[in-house]
Amino acid sequence: MKPPEAGVGAQPVWTLLAVLGPAADYLEAVGIENARYEAELLLAHVFDLSRLDLYLQYERALSSAERDEFRELLSRRRQRVPLQQLLKEVEFLSLPFTMEEGVFIPRPETELLVEHVLGRLESDWPAGGERLGDHPLRALELGAGSGVIAVSLAVKRGDLTVWTSDVSPAALALTERNAARHEVQRRVAVEECDGLPAGNGGPVHLVVSNPPYVRPDEAESLPPEVAEHDPPAALFGGDDGLDFYRQLAAEAPARLAPGGLLAVEIGADQGEAVREIFAAAGLEGVEVLQDYAGRDRIVLASRS
Repeated sequence: MKPPEAGVGAQPVWTLLAVLGPAADYLEAVGIENARYEAELLLAHVFDLSRLDLYLQYERALSSAERDEFRELLSRRRQRVPLQQLLKEVEFLSLPFTMEEGVFIPRPETELLVEHVLGRLESDWPAGGERLGDHPLRALELGAGSGVIAVSLAVKRGDLTVWTSDVSPAALALTERNAARHEVQRRVAVEECDGLPAGNGGPVHLVVSNPPYVRPDEAESLPPEVAEHDPPAALFGGDDGLDFYRQLAAEAPARLAPGGLLAVEIGADQGEAVREIFAAAGLEGVEVLQDYAGRDRIVLASRS
């Protein structure tokens, strides 16, 4: 990133506003979309400010240490290190979550999964409703990642307990941190395993997952932020990308209470295949839902 212009014989003035343009150009030159927005977020991170506060303090000058930190962040982003890892935070359903390197980065599409789940839970088991009786709402998740699904559900439904599993100790530790951050640690429990967690052994009202579903032949088409930084175990779902849907179809029906919901995120070309897998397992009401771009993205099914 080049310094801002200055008059003859004068030292460059590195104000917040002056550095944003060159920073955005620096990122845009390597094809990063929304370069100005990302430059703003990185600069706000350096100063521990909101994006709005950047412009309220636009004449503030950067110190030498702040310039060095900003340069380093821009350089790493230009190398396609994910923005979420650089900021060490991601927003999900308007909730802040801590992020760490080596843990799967949540995508906006997964918010749609949680929104559909919350809608179905409210329809089938409304908060404070009589149908639950003396038993709290219970859920299992396959693939904790950073905890965004489990923690968001626990935050939005104060009567819900979620048991979530992952094969990554780092992911489980981060899930616990994010649960504590949102003060739902008593209702989010983690388990290291490659299937559904044991939970408390009783039937559950919900099984939810955003499982690995990328095929190996799709690897070359993944953006560098995904291919080089997301853990492969969180991306690839076997030769056809469907291994974890088969696993969920085998495990979930026996764990669900009558009327319980199985909800998963899928790849854009997997709707019909996942529908068939769930229907063959005896699940009912299987429906494929689209994302905002009109692509298959969510599959819902119920136990009779």
